[in-house]
Amino acid sequence: MRRALAWAVMVGVLIIGSATPVRAADGFWVSIATGVAESATPTGYQEWWFETPHGPAPVAVTQFTGGSAEATTGGGTAFFTGGAVPVVLHTTDGYGYLAGGAKPGDLSEALKRQTAGGRGLASAAPDASALTPPPADANLLSVEIGDPNDTGGRVVTAGLTDPSGAPLGSGSATMPDGGWWVLGLGPNPNEITPPPDPDPEPEPEPNPEPTPVPVPSPGGGPVTTPEPATGVLLGLGGLMGFGWRLVKRRRQNG
Repeated sequence: MRRALAWAVMVGVLIIGSATPVRAADGFWVSIATGVAESATPTGYQEWWFETPHGPAPVAVTQFTGGSAEATTGGGTAFFTGGAVPVVLHTTDGYGYLAGGAKPGDLSEALKRQTAGGRGLASAAPDASALTPPPADANLLSVEIGDPNDTGGRVVTAGLTDPSGAPLGSGSATMPDGGWWVLGLGPNPNEITPPPDPDPEPEPEPNPEPTPVPVPSPGGGPVTTPEPATGVLLGLGGLMGFGWRLVKRRRQNG
């Protein structure tokens, strides 16, 4: 028995020692920030996060409407319009972003999710040749810069799908008249956790068993409820006493 237990402990130690360390879930942040010209503080901001179990994929801008934009990574910057898509950002080893308008020099607030944890820009330059289809594993991005409203503001809307077209999230923010917009795209450093659910499901309250209310006895003393076995014994005792009195009475009458 002891020998079998020792072998079990040794096997368990070997399994634990050879296991791959558990990492936080890999993921990807998409954010939209807008602001007034020459100000680094966003006036509009929206973000979303999704898991990437097989690692971050490239992002291909397949639809763009509303003027011109620039795509930036660590490898360089490419300017494009809606007629020059797809534009591919290889966001596999870092982040990239799209921008338009009079963007500020400081983008730390606009790209706070992508730069958190010290993550840097992706190394590969954006591919804006538009001559080849996007990579087969690329997520597909659509961006629309809306028409000006009464105050000159424009709604910037973005939507991302996986390569098969399944939605991965969408969002929008309003760019002030003459302002700027920045769309951040980047892998999640493992130190970051997804944002909490803003409207979590309420947990059901437990249903405690009701405590029985004691009923006072006529004599004012405490009331006790006999156990089932005690009740049976009392019943049998009563029947035996009644039978003994009946037999005794017959003998006396006889």
